[in-house]
Amino acid sequence: MSITKTKAGTYQVSVFYPKAVRELMGVAGQTRFRETISTKQAAVAKEREINKKIKEAQKNGNARSLELKGKILFKTFYKDVFMPLYLTGSTGRAPVVPTKATVEYQRGLFKNHLLPMFGSYSMTYLNSNKEFVVDRLKEKSEHFANIKTVKAYVRQMFEVAEILDYIEYDRVGKSLRLVGQPHKDKLKKERVKKGEFLTAEQLLDWLQATKEDYERGKLSLADYTLFLLTLHLGDRKSESYALQWKHIDLEAGKLYLVQSLDGNRDAKDTKGHKQSIMTLPQDILYLLADWKAEQAKQLEAIGVEQDGEQWLFTYVTREGIRNQPLYSDYLNARIKSVNRRHPELVYLHPHKMRHTFSTLARQGGASMEDISSALTHSNVSTTRTYVNTPDIITTVTHQRFLDRLNSARLEKQKDVQNSN
Repeated sequence: MSITKTKAGTYQVSVFYPKAVRELMGVAGQTRFRETISTKQAAVAKEREINKKIKEAQKNGNARSLELKGKILFKTFYKDVFMPLYLTGSTGRAPVVPTKATVEYQRGLFKNHLLPMFGSYSMTYLNSNKEFVVDRLKEKSEHFANIKTVKAYVRQMFEVAEILDYIEYDRVGKSLRLVGQPHKDKLKKERVKKGEFLTAEQLLDWLQATKEDYERGKLSLADYTLFLLTLHLGDRKSESYALQWKHIDLEAGKLYLVQSLDGNRDAKDTKGHKQSIMTLPQDILYLLADWKAEQAKQLEAIGVEQDGEQWLFTYVTREGIRNQPLYSDYLNARIKSVNRRHPELVYLHPHKMRHTFSTLARQGGASMEDISSALTHSNVSTTRTYVNTPDIITTVTHQRFLDRLNSARLEKQKDVQNSN
């Protein structure tokens, strides 16, 4: 009770001062308000008065604290508040600790794009001027394709700021939907114009060109094998890069697709965390066997024994360091070199090979479900974006339609005959 009656018939008022308001109320050395009042009515009035002052102090104190915290600069908030939380996986919608490659990409994104745009502005200013934020991001979207990721990090920054009371509430988040992706759309139109897949005839030209380059010594056995294997698997280049000999069963003709390489050339799970067993065509098996034997000789020459942990495909760095996992654009560079020697070929890149695999497989009669499994997609709807050809309608469905119609026709004829 805040009010107690004394033996003398007076009333003692005792109200606890919360620690956060003691300094604001000028009672830093006290934990409670205490006063003896002659009447109960006056004591109740005094209790209400003190509680009202405490609430006002709490309100003003929070507002003052919010104002002070909100003055923190965007770049300081990123470094001191956001980044430690991000590294523990606490800033996204799902609590997932980011990989080393993801962290490095995020740092680069902030360094090259977000901090130059917003670093010198306070969180409060940006939150109160969402139109300014939107306009700057719109400008960025005109020449930067991955604006979706930029928006995601801006959204996370202001969500964290709201949760930790650096801003009253997030005014920026919803406004980000006004920022489109014009540069990405433009690049997509250019890809469509060039063609998102090779026709069967165009692919045959590429196969002939790579074979000629290999036979003339312009393309190594390793690079020739990498190109054909990636094409026939329809996989992501990072998954081909991550293959080790323990993933290849030459006798059974099987390949186990269980990992990929990230930007730092470290092994990680495949996209979607899927594991797949691929059956390899005979000519690819012969090629892999030849390359395995050749690689064993090359490794022996530098004192390395080929075992199951050995990467299928490696390269020599500019510093002369041998047997290193492939860097991200390695296959792109090999394809470009073939294209330079054969300028008549249609433009090609690794991801276009994946589109080509799925599209030609569909044209050849493969079901969408089978193609989806081959591409290791989680659902068929994703696969449809890779199959750049109209749906193939066989006569099977139409025949089922005719069968049902003919069945009804026969039944009707029988009914007519029976009625006669």
